[in-house]
Amino acid sequence: CRTMADALLDDLDDLSDVEPEEETNNNVAEEIEIAATNDGSISAQQQAPAVNGGNETAADATSPKKHTNHRHRLLDNDALKSHLQSIRTIHQKDDTTKMTSIQHKNNKEEDEHEHQLILASNKHLVSLRAEITNTHLDICKSYHPKFPELEELVTDPFQYRAAVMIIQNEVDVTNVNEQLNEILSSNQIITISVAGSTTSGRMLTKEELSHVNELCLYLDELQNVQEELTLFVESRMEEWSPSVCALVGPTLAAQLLASTGGLAELARVPSCNLQLLGKNRSTASSRGGMATQSRTQHAGFLMECDLVQSCPNYLKMRAVKAVAGKLALAVRCDHINVESGRQRTADVGRKFKEELRTKFGKWEEPDKAQVVKALPKPDLTTKKRRGGKRIRRLKERFEETELMKQANKRAFSVEAGEYGDDAMGITLGMLDTKEGGAMRNTTEKRKMRQANTKASRKRAAQMSSGVTDGLASSVVFTPTQGMELVNPDANKERVRKANEKWFSDNAGFQSALPKK
Repeated sequence: CRTMADALLDDLDDLSDVEPEEETNNNVAEEIEIAATNDGSISAQQQAPAVNGGNETAADATSPKKHTNHRHRLLDNDALKSHLQSIRTIHQKDDTTKMTSIQHKNNKEEDEHEHQLILASNKHLVSLRAEITNTHLDICKSYHPKFPELEELVTDPFQYRAAVMIIQNEVDVTNVNEQLNEILSSNQIITISVAGSTTSGRMLTKEELSHVNELCLYLDELQNVQEELTLFVESRMEEWSPSVCALVGPTLAAQLLASTGGLAELARVPSCNLQLLGKNRSTASSRGGMATQSRTQHAGFLMECDLVQSCPNYLKMRAVKAVAGKLALAVRCDHINVESGRQRTADVGRKFKEELRTKFGKWEEPDKAQVVKALPKPDLTTKKRRGGKRIRRLKERFEETELMKQANKRAFSVEAGEYGDDAMGITLGMLDTKEGGAMRNTTEKRKMRQANTKASRKRAAQMSSGVTDGLASSVVFTPTQGMELVNPDANKERVRKANEKWFSDNAGFQSALPKK
């Protein structure tokens, strides 16, 4: 049978099989180091086997490494540098115009040049946002060995950069709580302090820390360039889209144009999507109450509009939808004016803003209280009811009987009881007196009067069989012939034929003279 010692020997044999591979990897690394000391550089072909061939463990991941950033910096781009130089030249020209108090009117070429600069600024702003995201990821990757939990607790790039610059290589995070209090909330500081006391990170080397600081400074430069481009777009927005600026303000107008890439692109966005531009995505930390920015569900830049902020909280989402609808119309008006070369005015934006203010004011008005109305004056005049067989039968059905008529009558000078129903006035009336009518008096039942109308006469004629009464007979006694059978309808038939001859509808004028 197999013992514990046999199993231990097998494990040792497995370990001995792995040792030659580790020795070969170490030999390759030593050769690369020797080549680096002799030549002063390492080629990519010599470096690849060392990187791919080695088995990286958890200890190697936390060990100090030399960081090299091979990614191209956006601020070193020649197109961006020339664009910033053009913007600064225009700003100097504007400052000179303000100092000399001479109004300079741009010609068509200068307007077109500024329009192209605005469009280029919007494109560079999109690139800057992507570069800020990439730089933030680089900072997180470089600072991960020191504090891996920090990137999950602080998701905003600029707040994360500020927290990294404050914490640096500090082991006890509570020592820098006062400085963190200037940029973070109290909930975030408490969570960061707890996470810092239990973190699995290590101290950064001088090279790693200097690399992190360089990335932080680079992020500051990106933020400054972004602000410079945004200010330039804001200063020129009132000239190119005055209606949008009049409705939501130049700052929001510049943010909307920067997020879409231009006025033409913004004009194609429907109103349902305009309210989502600039929306902060929800993350695990934001859902857990660790959001670094004020976040509103299903809303973006338009939530910061003055019109929306003037409304109470329960009406803000409704106001955002209304502003987005009017903003879509204002953007299209400005875009059509720019494309056609017509004069650009802010009349449409002012009109929409006034309409929205009036509408929001009506929303905030309290509901009208219910007015207690007095009852209408009763109509005391008797209304004429339409007569007929149905009404007469209805009256007969609910007609008061003779018995109830006697019970409702009261006799005079009759002693009433002091107890029971007599005291309450509940008596039998005339039925309880000797003078009252007998209980079994026969009452004459009135026969319902038949209406003498054309319809009733026709109905009666249809119901009659046409037979004469029983006393009529066809036997006639004559003094000459005695008893004779005579047709009783013969005389009627003769009269009928005479009437048809002279008085029928088909009878015409006839001569009374005898026929020849």
